Amino acid sequence: MARVSIILGIVFFASYLYAGPYSVPAGTKCDECGMTVDQNSKFISVVTGKEERKLFFCDIGDMLYHFRSTGDEIRSVSVRDYVTSEWIDDRNAFYVMNKAFITPIGWGVAAFSKESDAKQWGSPVAFQNAFSLIKK
Repeated sequence: MARVSIILGIVFFASYLYAGPYSVPAGTKCDECGMTVDQNSKFISVVTGKEERKLFFCDIGDMLYHFRSTGDEIRSVSVRDYVTSEWIDDRNAFYVMNKAFITPIGWGVAAFSKESDAKQWGSPVAFQNAFSLIKK
């Protein structure tokens, strides 16, 4: 019985570490396109908007498009680092568009915590300039 408890504890702890600051509930739909958000994707984003409402996006490009189009308030954005899959804050992220990124909706935008990693894929931009990557 003690072994089972220890194993379950390790599994739950590991899943907590991977989930980072956000867990995406199963079946969550993208707030832009309506597609199911894959909680393991390197391209998802979680936005805290008006009144602390959480918005989930299946593709970083969808998130950028949504807020560029709507002009809604953004309090914070968390994205996954393309290299490590760790959650990073928008203020610390570098965004790159590259056709080599196979993203859920095809925007081709990835986020990086290190500028040196981002530069290997293209010309990195900060969050406030990432909206210009979306041409639609």
